[in-house]
Amino acid sequence: MKMIHKILPMKPQSLAVFRQYLATIIGCFSFSITGYAAGWPSPTLIKMRNHETPVMLNVDQISWMVSLMYLGHLISPFPSGMIMDRIGRKRANLLLAFLPLVSWSLISFTSSVVCLYIARLIAGMWAGANSTIMPIYIGEIADPKLRSSLMTFNHLMRNFGVLLVYMVGPYISYSMLAVSCMTLTVLFILMFSFMPESPYYLIMKNRDKEAYKSLNWLRGGKGKPHVDEEMEKIKSSIKMQLQEKGSIIDVLYNKGNRKALIISEVYAISKRLTGAGVLQAYVSITLPALTFGFFRPNDCVIILGLVSLFSAIASVLLAVHFNRRFLISFSSTGCGITMVLVSLWFYLNSYTDIDVKSYSDLLFVSFIIYNATFSLGLGPVGTSVKGELFPANVKAMCSSFTTVLVAITSFILNKFFLIIAQYFGMHVNFLIYALSCLFTIVFTLMYVPETQGKTLEEIQQILQGVKQHPKKSGDENLQKKG
Repeated sequence: MKMIHKILPMKPQSLAVFRQYLATIIGCFSFSITGYAAGWPSPTLIKMRNHETPVMLNVDQISWMVSLMYLGHLISPFPSGMIMDRIGRKRANLLLAFLPLVSWSLISFTSSVVCLYIARLIAGMWAGANSTIMPIYIGEIADPKLRSSLMTFNHLMRNFGVLLVYMVGPYISYSMLAVSCMTLTVLFILMFSFMPESPYYLIMKNRDKEAYKSLNWLRGGKGKPHVDEEMEKIKSSIKMQLQEKGSIIDVLYNKGNRKALIISEVYAISKRLTGAGVLQAYVSITLPALTFGFFRPNDCVIILGLVSLFSAIASVLLAVHFNRRFLISFSSTGCGITMVLVSLWFYLNSYTDIDVKSYSDLLFVSFIIYNATFSLGLGPVGTSVKGELFPANVKAMCSSFTTVLVAITSFILNKFFLIIAQYFGMHVNFLIYALSCLFTIVFTLMYVPETQGKTLEEIQQILQGVKQHPKKSGDENLQKKG
């Protein structure tokens, strides 16, 4: 890192921004591994249809293959939460990165249906662990003014992983597709090893010298007055938060914790109930054989992946200028409208005499708009809120609980997508997604406070219902200079 500073000499403030973005991007590279696994079924199902895989599956087996990743997601959050509180956020992520290595090894070197199931289960265990730990890490290393932007990177990097598997999947073999993700995992381990541990965690463990070193690096080497002041604030906050034991009783009977839990759980469920994870897995077999007369499903999923990626990049910039309530409401509105259109098309196609096949391009257009709007708000915020809402004494437990709830929702949706389509009609799936979008808008406007630009301590006060005092003009001037 010293070498980077010599090549790119910067003022402490600019260096602090650079280092926080660097640590966030490298840390969130772990979500690319998850995205690769989530998007992997899309090109793989087409290979299976063309008899290009060593394993052939029927409809029921396909639904298990896709959904077992989310069942694995259910297993790991609570152990991961305990591990990250025991050995640290950074070390926990590095330790658990062996899971995707095992998963992709099984896929690459075996041809058994059972081994494929086990591999997908293990991939889900990594997704659950990473989703529990990394948002906490990012929330704890981030400056309050940068946090809204930094915490969108988990969704951005997950989309990068999805896009990558969409782009390379159709053009390399089944085994090489697995090997390519093993390479991504090794790359993450090597890069993240050089990043600092969370200063919050180090202070919790009374490792003040290491915490000072970590915080000073993240803040661009500002030195003692600035770093000491921030460390004292963190110490005071953690001391107050750790006075309570951190049991489920403390969550349910504490007003702020209870509100944080409700917000986190509702967003966790809503994000999945809008259909994002299901579409990543099944979109290639949902679209018609040709779109606009020449786009094949493989071409369409690459375009959708590009739209998601660029939209996620835009969300990083928009998060600085627009508050989260607006972004989530706007995002949910766009997703809801497109899901209504898709549901209507499938209903008219299956249950009426109206010929809508000539309008099948509407599906692809709707999915493009859906991916774009989802990645602007609901996608990044739905995952990241747990990184800033919970106090230190319940953070690991509540983050784990949220991840478990995401896993349960995702497992049910992915397992029953094809079954619902077969027995009730494809339109029912998309109608469920549309109704979830409507609920998310109402919930956001009626219940969720705005946390943009707030410190973790201020967020706790807002959730507890403590009135915020207006900042003094001197503080405002400092912020403007910052």
